[in-house]
Amino acid sequence: MFTIRPGQSDTRRAFLKVGAMGLGMFGLPSLLRGNPGPEKPWVRDKSVVWVWLGGGPPQAETWDPKPDAPEGVRTMFGTVKTSLPGVAFGSHFPKLAARAHRLAVVRSFQTPCKDHQENWVRTMLTGTEAKPSPPSAGSVYSYLRGTNHPKTGVPSYILLDSGNNGEFLQEHFLRGNTPGDLPEAYAPFNPAGVITPPPKATGPKRKAEADATFSPLLRNMELRLPADRTAERRELLRGLDDAARGLESDPAFAAHDAYREQAYTVLKGAVAEAFRLDREDTKTVGRYDTSDVTLTCPNFLKLPDFPRRPSMLGRQMLLARRLCEAGAGLVMVENCGWDFHGGDGLNPGVKAGLEGFGPQLDRAVSAFLDDVKDRGLEDRILLVVCGEMGRTPKINPKGGRDHWPTLAPLFLAGGGFKMGQVIGKSDHEAGRPVTTPVTTADLISTVLRTLLDPTKLRLFPNIRADLLRRVEQGEPIPGLT
Repeated sequence: MFTIRPGQSDTRRAFLKVGAMGLGMFGLPSLLRGNPGPEKPWVRDKSVVWVWLGGGPPQAETWDPKPDAPEGVRTMFGTVKTSLPGVAFGSHFPKLAARAHRLAVVRSFQTPCKDHQENWVRTMLTGTEAKPSPPSAGSVYSYLRGTNHPKTGVPSYILLDSGNNGEFLQEHFLRGNTPGDLPEAYAPFNPAGVITPPPKATGPKRKAEADATFSPLLRNMELRLPADRTAERRELLRGLDDAARGLESDPAFAAHDAYREQAYTVLKGAVAEAFRLDREDTKTVGRYDTSDVTLTCPNFLKLPDFPRRPSMLGRQMLLARRLCEAGAGLVMVENCGWDFHGGDGLNPGVKAGLEGFGPQLDRAVSAFLDDVKDRGLEDRILLVVCGEMGRTPKINPKGGRDHWPTLAPLFLAGGGFKMGQVIGKSDHEAGRPVTTPVTTADLISTVLRTLLDPTKLRLFPNIRADLLRRVEQGEPIPGLT
């Protein structure tokens, strides 16, 4: 486990814990080898930020509204014109509508997910239903690129969770990001200190386990390494000795003291710097900030009222941009809670759900789009926004929409692809594609081919054939290039 906690703790153990698994996951051994070797020629100088709308957003209220559909089916809250002629979005997304000319909206996307369970989520994140479960797209990328950037040390595959600890949609997403048959080193680096959430439980026990397992890093969105703790951090790094002792006989490693000094440099260097949101211009932070937006979340404990929490999405998106600049390849941003069945005591309806989830997504993603453009990163970073499914065309009696994998919302931005277009078409009820469906395999292929060059991969016979097939499976989403 690799856990970083804010500096108010009085104990070194609470401040930072680096165990054997953490060393592997964080990639320090491979990063700190005396000769890390040349950059792999198949690795493209690009990044992907994938915003995961866990629960399944309703396509009719987001980017495929049907205002002329029959009563009980049509878009519930009206539409807003976009910057693309003849194209409308749901009324909760005016900022994204104004930037639609910089998006590629897919209206023929299908997923395999009939429910939120981790097996379905895993199927989507791997792009295949093969058994046993193969590595997720991120783990494939981490394996083929290396767990860390060869110069900055920033992890290749990062997961930013929302801090909504113990929420079941989040748990399925965390478990769905699996390394499959690859070592745990290729699981995503989660700054909150977990690879998978605690065992299932209910009530106070569940909360206690979550509080003990998740660090408060994501609540603060800042890695604080105060200068006056230098001696303590150096003392703590001696805890690396046991894990490093077995490596001392390897001639590829420098002397042990040099190794420890390099580890210290990495921990206080580019990796730590990426989390310093206080280094950002206050106006930039303000544009991203969604903390004033309150989210109505699914209520898995069936308490009298739906749990509500402030949105962290803006800071997650700002951190994602900083991590990509620092060398991260694939950053998964978890934004779970889009499970709008209706007022059944367990899930909010579409109205209550969208009142928070709509504005926070609209604001945070629009700020990200403007920010990466202003910084000259628009062609280097591909943004993917989707969940594991869509919602039923028919509104249920509780004012919600139920699970529907046959058609799901999806849009992309940047990455050097052709933007300002709508790809595919749905039927008049936003229930199914009437053009060739875009599949999860196509989406995974688009993501992996953004990050990796399969033509160059084929030139190296030692590449695992099954992982090469993962890069080549499916077809990149048509019309993007």
